[in-house]
Amino acid sequence: MAWNAIPGETPIDISGLKISGINNRPELSVIEAENVRKAIVKYFGGSLSRRTAKFDLAWMLKLHHEMFGDVWKWAGKARTSDLNLGSPWHQVTTRIQDLCADLAYWETHWPDVLEQAVHLHHRAVQIHPFLNGNGRWARLLANIWLKLHKQPLTEWPEDAIGATSVIRDDYLAAIRAADTGDFAPLIELHRRFSSGP
Repeated sequence: MAWNAIPGETPIDISGLKISGINNRPELSVIEAENVRKAIVKYFGGSLSRRTAKFDLAWMLKLHHEMFGDVWKWAGKARTSDLNLGSPWHQVTTRIQDLCADLAYWETHWPDVLEQAVHLHHRAVQIHPFLNGNGRWARLLANIWLKLHKQPLTEWPEDAIGATSVIRDDYLAAIRAADTGDFAPLIELHRRFSSGP
């Protein structure tokens, strides 16, 4: 079975799979992608409002469940153990609540919506609230924020990010730079893949 972790990824524990007969990463990727597609259709298939996307703790957990709930038993539930990265597990919900409060402040005090989305994306990845799917969840959070504010979306080349590649290396390097306070590389990646002019 091909379950070796990709560099920069949380190791996969298949014990929480809802679907039997998944034997390797490509098979898992297919069923996860179909589940994620349903969430994308929900949030990008029509109009979007704060009623649909509340950007509070409950909604952020719900979004992860919408993305992965068909595949994983623990989808949408904050993890209860520490991983190789992310906040200590007992601080996860508090840190998401802090992020929501910061986001509300940024919305009224920071005119650049793309930079708000970049900081949202980074903090969500840094917290790493779930056993898996954190990067995809964080990127979708940022795009929902952009759509809510009628800004161009970041169209990530997901196939490249999900495997060892030049864009994955650039992406992980940008996340690590943001960890040290240098957001320029992550902002540049968002701009490079922006669907806008």
